[in-house]
Amino acid sequence: MISEISYGGWKRNLQIDDGVAQLVVTLDVGPRILFGAPSGKENLFCEMADQLGGVGEAEWKIRGGHRFWTAPENDESYALDNSPVSHVRNGDAVEITGPETVHGWQKTLSIKSEGGGLFTIGHTLRNTGTKPLEVTPWALSVMRPGGTAVLPQPSFSLHPCDLPPGAPFTNDDFQANRRVVLWKYTDLADPRFRLEQGYWFIDQKSPSMATKFGLLIQGGWVAYQRDGAVFAKTVPYIPGAAYPDDGVNFELFTNKDILELETLAPIGPIPVGGTRLHVEQWIFKAWAEPITTTAGADAFFKTLPKV
Repeated sequence: MISEISYGGWKRNLQIDDGVAQLVVTLDVGPRILFGAPSGKENLFCEMADQLGGVGEAEWKIRGGHRFWTAPENDESYALDNSPVSHVRNGDAVEITGPETVHGWQKTLSIKSEGGGLFTIGHTLRNTGTKPLEVTPWALSVMRPGGTAVLPQPSFSLHPCDLPPGAPFTNDDFQANRRVVLWKYTDLADPRFRLEQGYWFIDQKSPSMATKFGLLIQGGWVAYQRDGAVFAKTVPYIPGAAYPDDGVNFELFTNKDILELETLAPIGPIPVGGTRLHVEQWIFKAWAEPITTTAGADAFFKTLPKV
């Protein structure tokens, strides 16, 4: 299930293979998951070829793969993760821990195979400093270019004034049921966006400018499809919790090189010596049917475990 291999120019990496899907996490830098795909498929995570195999650089490198950052975005987010990590294996699970930082925190990334291409990914941020920690876990999956992100939306319904005469409605039918946060460089007329009632489809295309938006997703999955393979992950949600960036727990960023599926933990001080755990479920599937329509998305998301 777990074996040590060479990968991408790094000598020490762990391959986690459940017979349906594979992950590769490096021990030479990080914590970072480099590879994820259904068995026999190309890596669904992006790889920056000129940054693979590097160690000890003076500047932060995106590299690709799945990384563990801190939110809200500031200089601490770009803390170097270019030195070796420690690890502990326990059966089908492994914990990867980076060094303590000058910012007063330490990151641990846990990976557990659940079988059938399903993995549990934990992001633990520990306060190793001398004062409460004002940042929170931020989990960014950097996807290979050329695919499409699929984001399920809350249920759509008509305003009561548009219902047939006599149709029942309640006060809830007048209320908002979604939150969208836009960045300075977001253009909702962007041709990469197809915003339908049931799903938002976001294409990664090159050449194109950077764009980003955030959503408050109250539980469920998001997905990315490319060349007959799909990566899906859950968006954790705690009712009533405060989230970064004007209250969103999910963000999508894309430019000419990548597309990122990002989830965020609730914001709020972490006491000295305390931790905050942010857990995603991941699944990888071979899925030949393009997920580009509501019907196609419905068919795929019905196959995913309930969360």
